[in-house]
Amino acid sequence: MTAEMDYDVVVVGGSSTGLIAAREAAKRGLRTIVFEEDRVIGRPEKCAGLYSIEGVKSLSIPVKGPYLQNIVRGAVFVSPSGKHFEVDASRDIAVVYNRERLDLYLAQQAAEAGAEIHVNTRVTEVGVSGQNLLVRTSDQIISTRNVISAEGRTATVARQMFPHYRSGKWLPIIQYMIANHGESHDMVYLYFKKYLPEFFGYLVPVDDEFGKLGVAASKGTQLLVDKLLRENFPHAKVVGIMSSAIYVGGPLEPMRMGNFFLAGEVAGQVKATTGGGVVTGGKAAEAAARHIAGQGTYEQLYRETLRELKGTYALRRLIEHLSPKHIDLILSSLADSGYGHVFANVGDMDKHRTTLVRALTSKTSIKLTLSIVAKMLTGAYV
Repeated sequence: MTAEMDYDVVVVGGSSTGLIAAREAAKRGLRTIVFEEDRVIGRPEKCAGLYSIEGVKSLSIPVKGPYLQNIVRGAVFVSPSGKHFEVDASRDIAVVYNRERLDLYLAQQAAEAGAEIHVNTRVTEVGVSGQNLLVRTSDQIISTRNVISAEGRTATVARQMFPHYRSGKWLPIIQYMIANHGESHDMVYLYFKKYLPEFFGYLVPVDDEFGKLGVAASKGTQLLVDKLLRENFPHAKVVGIMSSAIYVGGPLEPMRMGNFFLAGEVAGQVKATTGGGVVTGGKAAEAAARHIAGQGTYEQLYRETLRELKGTYALRRLIEHLSPKHIDLILSSLADSGYGHVFANVGDMDKHRTTLVRALTSKTSIKLTLSIVAKMLTGAYV
């Protein structure tokens, strides 16, 4: 089989990252094609759809599009003992989107920019042919000068091009859509339970009635989300269910080999503390497109975001070593100190490392931190 067509960019995967890559490449005049293995863009839905407003704006996505479900102004952290630490920004800081509709909108943007999108088409192989790459699907071979792999966890072609490719840790996740959640619709709730040592449980309200309740765990995920439901939402009813996996490892390097680029989850470009990767993956997609268009190098353009992701992964590793008693002490101390306004003022949903550094720079923060550390060392909180 010989190569049938010639493109500037082939994007493997029609996720948000892949579609942003296609949009950015096409609008720069590059002949671009996307291959998505599923039949419908955006299915199956794979996340809670919670994104920072600033992050969405940075990706040239209208905040209030047809995919908008809710607007959020803060978060409530619930400690293992049930203590609430509230961070209320008193302004709109995040949105909840229907992920399928968001991806369909991004597909529309990419198509309008000139990209071709092929669904129900799986890329099986990528090979080198001189200065070009050959992309094989089930029924054709396409010649291209560049490939952007946004294939996510499968990493089929990434493993072919990077012989030593090793992904970090993934956790299975089960998310319920529940009715009658009984919480404020404009706050997100994070539950730190003794039986959830790997990842917090969460409630992301869609409105006053419905919300997305999720748990990630390496085993027994269904039993754990049911337990969280019974404990915290005894009057709620399950009206939908979704299962997927979230990435909680560090970013992978190198991100590029010649004119073959990794972007999004396949490159570990995910916030390890939350599993969120739409904004960070979208920035990688734009950086790759700009590199191909001769507007800088991928590595330089993504340097700041990569540094933030490395710091966020280090923060997750630190949290993993905290016992439930440690977490309870920290959240209880923060709640008792009325410290929520500090995080509300300096917080950035997309920059967890930077947020923590900013929050710890005041004299009050230093005193509180020293007090918490002293209690940990002496066991005074037991």
